[in-house]
Amino acid sequence: MVFTDMRWRRIPNFVTYPTMLLGLAFAVFESFPNAFVDRLVAIVAVFAIGYPIVAGRMLKSGDVKFLMAVGALRGTGFVLFSALYGSLVGGLVALLYVAVRRLAPTANGEHVSVAELMRSWIPYGVALGIGTLVTLWLELAGRLPGATS
Repeated sequence: MVFTDMRWRRIPNFVTYPTMLLGLAFAVFESFPNAFVDRLVAIVAVFAIGYPIVAGRMLKSGDVKFLMAVGALRGTGFVLFSALYGSLVGGLVALLYVAVRRLAPTANGEHVSVAELMRSWIPYGVALGIGTLVTLWLELAGRLPGATS
């Protein structure tokens, strides 16, 4: 999903929806009904929070579906931290992008305007993927709050 967002600016449905279904199916076998309910709540919560953001055109729907898939695989706590760390990474990437583009002159010697920078596209799915990997690493290291070690 991260690769497709970086390369084609898309996170395909044929990956996200089956991932959500698999996450819920695995939850049934993990500890029914607790894990199933937790993961279902994660999907619904990400959708409920993400839909207005997508409607406001601040995020693309593929990014929300990516987080819904993460929530289906690991649950509410995990997806919360994934979104948090992904937001931090995305913010850093955006700041670096703006700084580099704003300070570096273009071919004709002028600087890029702020209005043009605001119309730029940054692959947020990549930041969310990095945030998910950071969360997984912290969970495996036993440093994620609420994680069992």
